[in-house]
Amino acid sequence: MPVNLEDAISKYRHFELTSPYLLYGLGIVVLCYWWKSTALKNPSKLPVIGRRWYEFSYGPAKQRFQDDCLGLVRSCQEKYGDAFYLYTDSTYRLILCRKYVDMIRNEKGLSFIKGLAMKMDIGVPGFEPFASMTSDKKIVHAVTRHSLNRHLGTFIEPLNEESDYALRQVWTDNPEFHEVMLKDCVFKVFSQIMSRTFINDQDYYRNPEWVNASSEYVELSAIAGFELRRYPKWAKPLAARFSPNCRKLRSLFKHINALLMPLKEKLDKQGLEADPKNPLSFLHQKLPGQSEELVSMIIGLCLVSYDGGGELFTHVLHSVWGNDQLVNDLRSEIVTVVGKEGFNRNSLQNLVLMDSVLKEAQRLHPESVLLLQRLALEKVVLADGLIIPKDTPIMVSAAHALDASVWPDGDKFDGYRFFHLRQKADPSLNQASYSFTSTSPDHFSFGHGSQACPGRFFASYMQKILLCHMLMKYDVSVTIPEDGAWFNRGQTHVAHPELKARVRRRKEEIQF
Repeated sequence: MPVNLEDAISKYRHFELTSPYLLYGLGIVVLCYWWKSTALKNPSKLPVIGRRWYEFSYGPAKQRFQDDCLGLVRSCQEKYGDAFYLYTDSTYRLILCRKYVDMIRNEKGLSFIKGLAMKMDIGVPGFEPFASMTSDKKIVHAVTRHSLNRHLGTFIEPLNEESDYALRQVWTDNPEFHEVMLKDCVFKVFSQIMSRTFINDQDYYRNPEWVNASSEYVELSAIAGFELRRYPKWAKPLAARFSPNCRKLRSLFKHINALLMPLKEKLDKQGLEADPKNPLSFLHQKLPGQSEELVSMIIGLCLVSYDGGGELFTHVLHSVWGNDQLVNDLRSEIVTVVGKEGFNRNSLQNLVLMDSVLKEAQRLHPESVLLLQRLALEKVVLADGLIIPKDTPIMVSAAHALDASVWPDGDKFDGYRFFHLRQKADPSLNQASYSFTSTSPDHFSFGHGSQACPGRFFASYMQKILLCHMLMKYDVSVTIPEDGAWFNRGQTHVAHPELKARVRRRKEEIQF
């Protein structure tokens, strides 16, 4: 039957593209784009654990992750094996297990900085230092590698001096037992010591206002950041406007900027003589005329050192002070090693029992249940054929470090664990694998491979010197809250803020 084209056209002659049609069409386009952009790339056909078939949003999956990340990861490993996709606090991530650690250790196509940036609340007012930490300039890493690591020996005496001064401020010289909040004290001590390292200006590192503000910013940013993880990335700036903790963080960041204003003005007018041993000088040379960014960089360095270092040191203290024999053995080691030659590279390296304590505390209390976060910059194919598509965020489970699957009685703290392993090791083999700063597929809290934490060597010096001062100069009794010394905040392992300690000054056997 012939078709009359004129009749067909006439039927639509009076059709008008009114607003409802535009809205419907636009809605379909947006829906299709959203579906395509959020579609999970899974060429290896791995299990996907997240939203259940009867759930209309990812909210319940996110809540399950935040409520019991460790239990969820463990159950997924048992059921699905060494690789699977898991909906975390904001998106699906490829979760790998221990067997993949060496496969990805030096993979250039997987970026730690980009992976960290995905996790951070970049673009939210008050969180500006997080952008500095994850900048493509990698200035924070450069400061660590070129200023701290290359001149480690020059920082020993300042660390020694400031540890003594900071402890006198927070724990005092009172010979009678008195109660303090353990975690709060640790963060204030770290604030002062690291300010001496990074700023090296007595107007700051011995200024109680700066010490309190910078340590409070680090603690508050962790809490505020966790609250924002319930929102999608596009909604975080809006949600932050109504969050009391985010508003407080913005106010605190402005206060810190005001505190640093004299320093910024001094740098802008006078500058600093180039000195690779001075981190502030190194920063100033890298950021000429950018004093605003300099403030974020300084606080970014504080975040790196106070947060991870302060959390770990709090775990060390509540673990050590519950074992009188361990305390006595550590004091004996300090007297024997440091008492002979004071603090230097050799003596710090020879504090092997203390090194074991630090490594054991880090094993049982890692910064996060999921570590080695990376973002695939390109398609990556691993040795066993597993395909990681471009733009895939990945993390590696550290669940094996917290149980007996690798370490005997792995769910218990044993400060002698790595000390004994060193003693039993074949002398012809490299015993460095048992040191605090070493990394391996069994113990990668500092990362592993080419993108491992560059500041771990400085961290070792600082933690050992500070712990020597505490052990030799104070008697301590820690009171653990009823709900435990720590808890998981999503994937993050957190020392309990209500940990209390009764402390008193004692007469030390040796003078530092």
